[in-house]
Amino acid sequence: MRRCKAEVEQTRQRLLDAAERVFSDRGYAIARLEDIADVAGLTRGSIYWHYEGKPELLEAVIERSWFPWDQLPLERAGAQPLPGIEEMAAVLGNGVQRTLSVPHLRRCAAILLQGHELRHISERVQARLQGMQQRIRHYVSLVLEQACVGRLAGVERDALARAVGVFMFGAISEALLLGLPGEQFPVGREVERFILALLFPCVAGG
Repeated sequence: MRRCKAEVEQTRQRLLDAAERVFSDRGYAIARLEDIADVAGLTRGSIYWHYEGKPELLEAVIERSWFPWDQLPLERAGAQPLPGIEEMAAVLGNGVQRTLSVPHLRRCAAILLQGHELRHISERVQARLQGMQQRIRHYVSLVLEQACVGRLAGVERDALARAVGVFMFGAISEALLLGLPGEQFPVGREVERFILALLFPCVAGG
């Protein structure tokens, strides 16, 4: 029984690994279950044994991914002690660099950023992307609230936090579009410099 369960899980992981590669390389819309089965070295029937179809396979691929910003706090109670702006910028920049440098994370980011294809396919996948964006914005807003000591209004903090999140995802999208290898291009450092250039003048002038 234990061996059987282990074999089932091994097959499941082979399917998810293959689906991750096919979805990221070819795009979800044109990816076929036959392509995924071929990459996994399995039959199409084995996919239906584990998943109902392509949308469920997509959700399983995304749900097993763990990005650097998934550990950022959602509530102030879980954010203590809060970092300063420089440390926060480094955390977010390093997160971007890691996402682009680790093959698994890079592929999953490429899948998630196919938003125009996926928003009508799976509410769970769309919620995953939106949740990450909200977590980043909330984290930046918390750090700004501490750094500004009330000198910036909530709407100003939220606008700055949104700008940081938009730039981060834009930098990732650009790197993926241009095929820039994460280990050779300091995209994370560029994100860090942008955050510092954006936030420090606002804090100083608040």
